[in-house]
Amino acid sequence: MGLFDQVMKAVADPSRQASASQLTQILGSAKQVAKENNADADTMQQAMSVIGGFVRSSLKEKRQAQGNDAAQALIEEGSANGAAVIPKLFSSGQLTEMISAVTDKTSLNTNQVQGILPMVLPLVMKFLSSGNAKGGVPATDTNPILTAFLDGDGDGDVDMGDMLGMAGKFM
Repeated sequence: MGLFDQVMKAVADPSRQASASQLTQILGSAKQVAKENNADADTMQQAMSVIGGFVRSSLKEKRQAQGNDAAQALIEEGSANGAAVIPKLFSSGQLTEMISAVTDKTSLNTNQVQGILPMVLPLVMKFLSSGNAKGGVPATDTNPILTAFLDGDGDGDVDMGDMLGMAGKFM
């Protein structure tokens, strides 16, 4: 099952944190970040795709090295404070590579990318945390959105920008 399907399933599951209003808020925030940085929706979607790919790679490494709880802890921290989690997610080389990749794929310059990153990361992390179980559900219950994001179906086509685009059309 793809990422979009897992998100829709989590929205429909009352034991999950995901809700239509939460997704609408995330999408609205992404549009606001774009507007504040003179970027259109397509540019922001492309930026989110690149950033999401780097987040995926970093979280996957963290999960393989330290376990699922470590990846989940980064998601929780990043949801609250994107700037604080940047050095925990990315080495300086990875950060430089990501910023370069975003500027290459979009019309954003380096300063714009550096400015949006602390605003976009919490949105990505809030999106991923939407699959968390609500209080009272056993902690061993895994987050299906995080699992789909990190594992997908093995074909490597998980794309945060496309996911937000689909969610925006659905909402």
